[in-house]
Amino acid sequence: MSITFDKVDHLYGKGTSFEKMALKNVSFHIRDGEFVGIIGHTGSGKSTLIQHMNGLLKCTGGNIYYDGKDISDKEYDRKKLRQNVGIVFQYPEHQLFEATVGKDVAFGPNNLGIPGLQAEVRTYEALRSVGIDDSLLDVSPFDLSGGQKRRVAIAGVLAMKPKVLVLDEPAAGLDPVGRRDILDMIAGIRREENITVILVSHSMEDVAEYVDRIMVMNDGELAMDGPVGEVFAHRRELEEMGLSVPQISLLMKDLEDAGIIKDTGIYTMEEAVRVLSKRLLEGSGQSTYNTTP
Repeated sequence: MSITFDKVDHLYGKGTSFEKMALKNVSFHIRDGEFVGIIGHTGSGKSTLIQHMNGLLKCTGGNIYYDGKDISDKEYDRKKLRQNVGIVFQYPEHQLFEATVGKDVAFGPNNLGIPGLQAEVRTYEALRSVGIDDSLLDVSPFDLSGGQKRRVAIAGVLAMKPKVLVLDEPAAGLDPVGRRDILDMIAGIRREENITVILVSHSMEDVAEYVDRIMVMNDGELAMDGPVGEVFAHRRELEEMGLSVPQISLLMKDLEDAGIIKDTGIYTMEEAVRVLSKRLLEGSGQSTYNTTP
């Protein structure tokens, strides 16, 4: 299912002293099955943007289309839209409210009118897909660790069988192992369920590692939109917007400037390891056959 923004504006506090243009003439098209990263400085419009994707906010200008249909039409089924486009917000505590983990995840299917047994099956499947054990079904979600809370919040959205999963900083505040576990899990769900994933993140490393396409928001405008390598190639422009490129790419650029390597456009640790391993083998006179990890 595709999402299209056509010259979308959003104005907060219209007619007040707090009036602010949060989105300005934003246009893009996200195809079915894409893994898209959205980056931008604080206040750039990222959170406002994603809240328009399932109609939580209504645009003040332009049009938004889901699967080719204008979501602002009076006849449009917004309840169905929010089932198809699920959003997991940055703070899981804002989405967890039931007495137990099981009840919390089952809330979405129950609210959709899914029959009891089917809703229960969806709950179990969603929890298993995020790595939450059945032994935690009757535990309060507020007694869980930060990483477990995020998994339960994601499971609550997955239980509604969305076609598009939108995640706002899903790994924020987690240690490196927790970050990788959460993001690996999300990538796995995307492959298994064949859904579209939209990841909002401040981490350039996370975006470089997982997504196929990056959208850069800057002061309410879509400043860049393209493949990972193409966007990160604009290092100077990103720095002017208060952003950067992955740290590993800065190291690799220094090595290139020093004449140690010739490769450019390296943005992930995996690719850096492959290139450096190959360079070390060449320097020692060994074969470079099958050096890809």
